[in-house]
Amino acid sequence: MRFRRIPFWSMLLVLLPLAAAAATPVAQVMDNGAEDGDTHVVASDRLPPQELSAKVLYQLLLAEIAGQRDRPTLAVSTYLELARTTHDPRISQRATEVALFARNGKAALEASRLWVTQDPDSDRARQTLSGLLVSEGKLSEAKPYLEQMLAKAGPQTGALFMTLHSLLYRHQDKAAVQELVDALAKPYPAMPEAHYAKALAALDAGHTDAALASIRTANGQRPGWEAGALLQGQILSQGKSDQPARAYFTEFLQKYPAAQDVRLFFARMLVDGKDFPGARQQFEAILKAAPDNADYTMAVGLLSIQLQDFDAAEKYLQTVLKLGGREPDTVRFYLGQIREERQDWAGAAQWYGAVESGDQFVPARMRIAAMLARQNRLQEGRDLLHSLPAETPEQRVLLVQADGQLLGEAKKYKEAWDVLAEGLKKVPDSADLLYDRAMMAEKMDRLDLLETDLREVIKLKPEHAHAYNALGFTLADRTTRYQEALVLIRKAVELAPGDPFIIDSLGWVQFRLGQFDEAAVTLKDAFGRQPDPEIAAHLGQVLWAQGNKDEARKIWNTNLQQHPDSDALRAVVAAHPL
Repeated sequence: MRFRRIPFWSMLLVLLPLAAAAATPVAQVMDNGAEDGDTHVVASDRLPPQELSAKVLYQLLLAEIAGQRDRPTLAVSTYLELARTTHDPRISQRATEVALFARNGKAALEASRLWVTQDPDSDRARQTLSGLLVSEGKLSEAKPYLEQMLAKAGPQTGALFMTLHSLLYRHQDKAAVQELVDALAKPYPAMPEAHYAKALAALDAGHTDAALASIRTANGQRPGWEAGALLQGQILSQGKSDQPARAYFTEFLQKYPAAQDVRLFFARMLVDGKDFPGARQQFEAILKAAPDNADYTMAVGLLSIQLQDFDAAEKYLQTVLKLGGREPDTVRFYLGQIREERQDWAGAAQWYGAVESGDQFVPARMRIAAMLARQNRLQEGRDLLHSLPAETPEQRVLLVQADGQLLGEAKKYKEAWDVLAEGLKKVPDSADLLYDRAMMAEKMDRLDLLETDLREVIKLKPEHAHAYNALGFTLADRTTRYQEALVLIRKAVELAPGDPFIIDSLGWVQFRLGQFDEAAVTLKDAFGRQPDPEIAAHLGQVLWAQGNKDEARKIWNTNLQQHPDSDALRAVVAAHPL
């Protein structure tokens, strides 16, 4: 461990000529060790009448050389002894820095205490000591130093309040931190930053109402303050619903439409909440103010894909290319996806083929192979896959998966299983290949092979929610091992609580257990999250079993119009004639 910034040679050049005289105060030779940008000058009447004796010179050299030679313990102990005996604040500062770099908290705390005692006017000394006291949990001892820092800051007091959270947030006793911040803010009732600091401390302590009251006071004192608005929205989103935060941000942006930071945060919040139309509206507003921003244009393009507004998506993504946005091959890949969604195979192949390198190169060629297979050119697609380079184990697995998928989509399940099995010989611990092989085993009605592979996936990756789900759903759907299936699916829900397909599996096993009411509630939740045709098929079956045949038929027919190729929907409609 070497010191990051050791002014050893500059110090040595000063020390050696002075050593012969052995009569120069240490104060004169320590100036070279000052930190860059540290403009504080110790008053001469505070400097000790310490001469540069042979012993002091030896200790200084010993400490610096120890640091250079990765002996931090010796460097720390030597500098600390010098700080105690010379009473020079610059040596105490150096001792503090060396102890901090050596991660010796106890020595750093002692050295910083000496530093503050020897140079009480140093803001940096107080800041360092305050931080160390807080890290040691000594909030009451840190309080007077923090009060002094705030009192002396003048116009910068507000800025100091805004940094308090970064100093205090690691402390475990959040209630004690809140009490400290409240006390520090009390002398500054008209300063919005003080109320902001109070709000953050209250939020960390779990006192949402107090946090909201403080940030509302801050925002009342400084209307239109974006930092305050962002924190108020964050606090409002702490509940079960994000609607209060949405309403607040909407009203704020109506009053302050130029608040780009708030609008960007709001847009991202809407994306997280899967409100893609709302998110696109906000990003479009951001884009009006910054029409040449490639990142914002990209965001609107991707949201347009999510909304299946492919015309708009294509326009925005092509604009990103014109603007010279980052990762152009990624943009080309998305443009290929848009053309593929339109079944414009030639256009899609053109865009995918334009991907020249990078992470999207292999996936783009894989998409071309998949399109060839869809056009009854399966062997051409497989040949293309086989021609692609596999430079890493991950790429090798990806190509084997793609080959198996092509064969599976062509209903060549045994061939697909064989391809995946061959791939597992080369990458035997690949959970992805095992999972895919299990899915092919299910198509082959080999539930024994499916169960063996999925249990191996769970062994390799205990957090693999979809392995639990696939095994649980298969047991519920294809066997009578319902209770075992329920345990597996509940584990999957625990690992991925918002996944609509896992929620669908839970509803299906509830149905198989005869729990029709619970199953209907669960499946409606899953369908609301993802109106997938298979979920629609399951929901309709539960409604039919409850006697709600008209509602079941309506769901099936509506979804069959949207997904006419769904085998699951066609089968369930045929099995339930009126």
